[in-house]
Amino acid sequence: MELLPDYERGIVNLVSTFLKKFDCQAFHPEFPLENSFEGVFNNVNKVIIFLIDGMGYKKFNEINKKIGYEYVLKASSVFPTTTVAAVTSWFTGRTPKEHGLLGYILYLREIGAITNMIEHSYPGVEGGIFSGLIKRRIHRLENVFDILKDKGLYGGVLTHSTIANSGLSYLIHRNGHIMSYFYMGDLLATLKKRLSEDWKGLLYVYWGYLDGLGHKKGPDSEAYEIEMERLLLELKRFASENLPNDTLLVITSDHGMIQIPSANNYFIKSTDPFNRLLSSPPGGEMRMMYFYLSRKSNFELLKRYFEENFPEKSEFIPSNEAVEMGLFGRGRAHPELYNRIGDVIMVAKDNYAFTYLYSGGEERLNGMHGGLTEEELYVPVVFVRR
Repeated sequence: MELLPDYERGIVNLVSTFLKKFDCQAFHPEFPLENSFEGVFNNVNKVIIFLIDGMGYKKFNEINKKIGYEYVLKASSVFPTTTVAAVTSWFTGRTPKEHGLLGYILYLREIGAITNMIEHSYPGVEGGIFSGLIKRRIHRLENVFDILKDKGLYGGVLTHSTIANSGLSYLIHRNGHIMSYFYMGDLLATLKKRLSEDWKGLLYVYWGYLDGLGHKKGPDSEAYEIEMERLLLELKRFASENLPNDTLLVITSDHGMIQIPSANNYFIKSTDPFNRLLSSPPGGEMRMMYFYLSRKSNFELLKRYFEENFPEKSEFIPSNEAVEMGLFGRGRAHPELYNRIGDVIMVAKDNYAFTYLYSGGEERLNGMHGGLTEEELYVPVVFVRR
């Protein structure tokens, strides 16, 4: 393994820290805030968690040399380093092992098929029959909003109008005060108004466009870097002009991203011989995959196939070993954990990737995440007070 998630100094621990600030129940140890961060919560009534999807610590550090945010922590994401698992941890305060939303594409025993967990559709196909089934058969998760509500505190989320109350958002935003925006100006105007009102608690803001651009152009592209710089400068200006004295703004992310050279992205398809070893198409991501074997004894055959055809490009781990080594975090295992992660986990090495052709219309992406490189695993956590 290249690196392992740190569930002592990670995003789950940060959620515990914010909950404890409001004297709420938390499920994991708090993030150890030291030195200049110790007084950051003094006289704070409102915490704004601004989640910029796909912003890794390493790339942030490069851009921040021009911007000058002072109070920055380095935090670990979860495994897999992808939106479904990590954003769900941000909203629940639970590890992937506990919350059970373990990747972009999962086999759901409850509906008997692999599913795109963000859009609730069949992978690679727009729209689908699964959305209604999921709403009926998959429980919406207990989350931070439930905990805040029990204490009489505010819990809200400001997200884009296209994803509010749909797909993944439906599963993880239960009991939150949901607001939506169309563009950045709308987001900032809504946030400004909300900050001028009297409340105490936690408000999440989700911005997904940097991640989308990173997939298209790659995180090393000029386009991605300019977009990150523009966004961070905009937030710095907004905070200096509009952040009340009783408010802490936390600018952070769910995971980072790595540039994938086109020659390192291997397209694999349902007619390839290894599929005969499976009971279902694989789940997961392009940088990590879950394999659902038709027979447990097929593990060595699957591993050998990839070693012979793609030598030194990936690592295979039996799923039970991955759970035991703490890859998905601590806590009580979700009842569907093993059904969803299958029998074998493949993690791509270095800057390699495997694009499985579910429908044949999959894009050749330039930026990806899901694996365990430094670029993917660590995210910045920026504290801003006036």
